[in-house]
Amino acid sequence: MLHQFLILNSGVTLHNLKETKNTIFQNDDTLTLQETKDGSISLKSHTFNESFHCLSGAHKESIDKFLRPSEIDCYRGIDKLNILDVCVGMGYNSGSLMESLINNSIYFHWWGLELDSRPLKIALGHTKFSSTWSSQVLENFKQIDENSHWVNKTGVGKMIWGDARQTIKRIHKNIFFDLILLDAFSPQQCPQLWSEEFLTALFSKLSTNGRLITYSRAASVRSSLRRQGLTIKSIIPTDSNSQAWSYGTIAFNGEVDADKQHMQKAWKDLSDMEEEHLCTIAAIPYRDPSGKSTALEINTRRKIEQKQSTLKSTSSWKKRWFNAKNT
Repeated sequence: MLHQFLILNSGVTLHNLKETKNTIFQNDDTLTLQETKDGSISLKSHTFNESFHCLSGAHKESIDKFLRPSEIDCYRGIDKLNILDVCVGMGYNSGSLMESLINNSIYFHWWGLELDSRPLKIALGHTKFSSTWSSQVLENFKQIDENSHWVNKTGVGKMIWGDARQTIKRIHKNIFFDLILLDAFSPQQCPQLWSEEFLTALFSKLSTNGRLITYSRAASVRSSLRRQGLTIKSIIPTDSNSQAWSYGTIAFNGEVDADKQHMQKAWKDLSDMEEEHLCTIAAIPYRDPSGKSTALEINTRRKIEQKQSTLKSTSSWKKRWFNAKNT
């Protein structure tokens, strides 16, 4: 995930960074290096009080929640695959996707939206990260870090630095994406990138039969995506011992072929429990009509709307389906 709303627009260089042991400071945020259980490294933001990845494995999470639902096999034989990674962060999601595309000889055009250049720069400075990737993918990351773009025989890549709410407007109106990956901090902490307006902007960039993939299973997010006419599916957890009822959401632009749904194992229809979740006040969207609101303004706006709503409470939904501690 990335720090989308730190004030970093003046540019970041190594001279801006101060490193003390495993902690890097810049402006008001602090990033702490973490090692996850699969051996890959991650970071924690002290401003958002959230880790970039699940501590069970940063690399594993990118595969389970983004690569597997992408179903790369479906794209074999196409001329070009267009990808948009919103919140590139340390690059795990795009790295896992690039590895699979290169191994399957699928040519791709990659776009990234990111504000903070530090996470990728930090990652590239650690052998545990660099040793994860093939030489080609690692070179792509280095080119992003140094030049914000790359061109080679496997594809073309371009990073656009800045607030994603504004930088998405810099993508040409005739460019549409087969895959959009959305990996911002949680809606409560970073509602700017989960607002109805921003999700609408992402929907407008989906190609016919394109899919948006996110780790979020929030009712507010799913409801906003469904209001765009997208077909919503739930990502199936890979760990049979996991208590998670979903690993996230896939939003398809168009109907899903019934035969394909029967054969796949990465996603499923929303359960009755998940559908009922969309009928609670948790489904009330985050709203950012100006595209410039702060997190506090968006959250306050939503709380007021929830208080005025006649939808059932989220607590009653939790009580009906499981203990609140398991949500």
